[in-house]
Amino acid sequence: MGEHKNRGIVLVLACMLITGIAKGQNDSSGFRFFLPITIENGDTLGNVTLRDIVIYPRRDLSRNTRATRQYLRLVKKIRRAYPYAQLAVHILESIYDTLPNLDTKRQQKRFLKAFDKALRERYMDELKNLTVTEGRILLKLIDRETGYTSFYLVEELRGQLSAIFWQSLARLFGENLKTQYEPLGEDRIIEEIVVKIETGRLEPLPPSKK
Repeated sequence: MGEHKNRGIVLVLACMLITGIAKGQNDSSGFRFFLPITIENGDTLGNVTLRDIVIYPRRDLSRNTRATRQYLRLVKKIRRAYPYAQLAVHILESIYDTLPNLDTKRQQKRFLKAFDKALRERYMDELKNLTVTEGRILLKLIDRETGYTSFYLVEELRGQLSAIFWQSLARLFGENLKTQYEPLGEDRIIEEIVVKIETGRLEPLPPSKK
């Protein structure tokens, strides 16, 4: 499949990110974040396990080698996909922060409907413009940022049938919503680049040649 030949999987991702996350939240069996706590001197303290951060050495990007070109292409794709993985987390947090403050199921449905419409208008065209490889990276980064595969999120939020439907559609395009992020394995270069972005240590990229 060529990079720009068929973007069906990206459309799947767009629909999954927007409708899969912004709907089905009023289901009492839906996905929830739980934070372990301890109580000290009457104060309730959340226990947060921070992710280990590896400090990667900076690469020499001045040489026009195959490895350098591949790295630069991957940096470009990650910089496009990474914000949408973060968006998925923010959407979940926003919804779960708001729903408990709504008194009735009707209010919740109206909120979710308006939320869904706003997300579609704001992000659908952008997501459809991602390339196939960027969509594949986004699947992995969603797992990295949330700790759950895209298949699991859809299954928890919309049910098993919806998850099977989206998975079947994705498989038609050679993709898999059950893709797991492997920072110490095949995704080690992606992890390196993402950590450098998060810590502000990404190498200054050489100007593109016109």
